[in-house]
Amino acid sequence: MSMLVMLICCVSAVSATDADNITVPDDTAVIEIDDTVDSVEEVEQDRGTGGCDCNDCNCVIEVPTIPSGTNKITLTPSNYTTKFTNGVFNDANVDEVIFNGNFASNTYTTLKFNQAITVTATGSTFNNMGFELLHNGIVLNGATIVVNAPQYDNCFAIDIQNANNAIVINNKVNYTCNYDNAANYNYVIKAGHSQNLTIYGNEINANVPLKQVNWTLSGSIYADYVAGAAIEYCNNLKFDKNNLTVIGNRRVGDYPTLDAFIIAQSPNAKIRGNNIYETDPVTPANNASYIYGIDVYSCTNITICSNTVDMNGNKSGGQVGGNGTGAAYCIQLTGPHTGVKICNNTLTTKNNGPNLGIYSQNYYGKTNITVCGNHISVTGKAGSDEWSLVSGMELQDTYATVYGNTVTVNNTAGYHKNYCAYGISYCQNTYSQHYYNIHDNNVTVYNGDYAVYLMNDTSVTGDINDNTLEAITNSSTPNTGNDAIFAPTADVGINN
Repeated sequence: MSMLVMLICCVSAVSATDADNITVPDDTAVIEIDDTVDSVEEVEQDRGTGGCDCNDCNCVIEVPTIPSGTNKITLTPSNYTTKFTNGVFNDANVDEVIFNGNFASNTYTTLKFNQAITVTATGSTFNNMGFELLHNGIVLNGATIVVNAPQYDNCFAIDIQNANNAIVINNKVNYTCNYDNAANYNYVIKAGHSQNLTIYGNEINANVPLKQVNWTLSGSIYADYVAGAAIEYCNNLKFDKNNLTVIGNRRVGDYPTLDAFIIAQSPNAKIRGNNIYETDPVTPANNASYIYGIDVYSCTNITICSNTVDMNGNKSGGQVGGNGTGAAYCIQLTGPHTGVKICNNTLTTKNNGPNLGIYSQNYYGKTNITVCGNHISVTGKAGSDEWSLVSGMELQDTYATVYGNTVTVNNTAGYHKNYCAYGISYCQNTYSQHYYNIHDNNVTVYNGDYAVYLMNDTSVTGDINDNTLEAITNSSTPNTGNDAIFAPTADVGINN
């Protein structure tokens, strides 16, 4: 039994974790070795100055073009079943179908399309009916979908599989699951093995359970049973200008977990201009829950830009005692990955335990990340052990470039010299070397000694320059500039 406990404690990325390992609560990890930058010189070339230019980060969002069909038909609640056989659209000559009316699941609960087609449903409502997109070049535009997830069954409002160049645009989905459904999946949008997929301008409102993860499927979206959107094996995804509101309505299992957006094994993805609001009003005070706004696994060259992520405004989840437990992370990333850019986001998160705005780690392979131009506000309760961590960003990366960010951290546990409350940190040990280029940031920490904290380890190198730093303790004089930095290794240059 002691050997099992030791192995669990050494894993640094699980969606909900045991009490011995907590700021790494996620559910990953298929190891895929990426071509990561291998020299300090290459990393230093990405220094940048001051803020963060969206043009350099591929953050300019274009409205997707919706093709208009030449052979159109209009379907109403009274005639639509004539064009479906066993739920599958059956007219190969049609290239645009226009839905008009209020549709209910009297005949079909899922409308399936297995041909290139534009589905226009502006002004139409589908009650307890979903869409399954199974072919290249499908467009789903403007539907309103109202879904009450059934008991003891998986339920997806929009399911996209093997559909390259598909577009899901301007749809509204209201999704509710009022059952525990501990072994069933509740994803509002699910996508897999679909290249060049665009999901744009959709509104998702989900009231769903927090559930324990499936550890045997770590590294896949299917380790997590609940998500507003779940994406896997979708190269060149564009997830732009969507509004996601994800609210927990019940707790299932020992480590209840909830994702607003989860993506795995999908290189070259762009997540831009989205508004994500996620909250957990059902967890009692001083109990742990694990909620994630943008949850990323093994995605090289991913860009997360200009999003607004607001986590857990009710502050219920999380606890401090021994090792702290709980999480309300705006962005979480698990390697291996390279070419990651997190830029110009507004990230706000609150809970009653350990908490992070951004968490990235290289436990499963080398990582290279750039974090720039973000506004980050984190509220949580820190403790004296490294797992009871409250920080604007905890970067356990191989290479990390951090510049132009404004970070505010409020440790509501109050000041104690041993509490782990920081603005930018590498506090929890992971393998390999760690190089940090931290410059031109503005960081304020309340009830903590250090705005920047890099653990005392010979594996840590880099530079901390030209930052404006303030760490406010119970003293009348805060720590500022170099005095607000903990980075004792000889290979870290400091000038602030």
